[in-house]
Amino acid sequence: MAFIMKNKSGNSCYREAVDIHSSLELSFILHKYHLRVDEKKSRNVFSAIRDELILDGDSRQNLATFCQTWLDDEIRELLNLAIDKNMIYKDEYPQMAEPEGRCVRMLSDSWSFPDSRHTLGCSTIGSSEAAMLGRLALKWQWCKKREVQGKSTEPDLRSCANMLA
Repeated sequence: MAFIMKNKSGNSCYREAVDIHSSLELSFILHKYHLRVDEKKSRNVFSAIRDELILDGDSRQNLATFCQTWLDDEIRELLNLAIDKNMIYKDEYPQMAEPEGRCVRMLSDSWSFPDSRHTLGCSTIGSSEAAMLGRLALKWQWCKKREVQGKSTEPDLRSCANMLA
């Protein structure tokens, strides 16, 4: 798409349209690939990103994946309280590790582990990471058992192409 516009000196010039964001809140056009000084207002940038995310559709209607897409308001509030914390840096934010440990013990209990108080576990960012950690745990347990039996501890662990990790 192209259009003709007047430049500052009043001369007509031919321009190619670029992807932009504009709304009633803005007194100027918010360009897609560069920012002017007056475009750095956080509300304007938020509006542009929010409007672009709307194009993804309604996540509550996501029935095509195994992902949980709806959250209670209380969960959103908890996420907002923790958003500025580095979840991995547990020395700096030790209280963040407490709910994680409780969740591990709750899962252990629900899976009928004999003594859920002594269960080890950790949080993961995504399902692929969780699958890889699970495979490592499987490998370590298998190696321990094989070592006691005096057998080889070199596993031949294979995965199909459509596996998560």
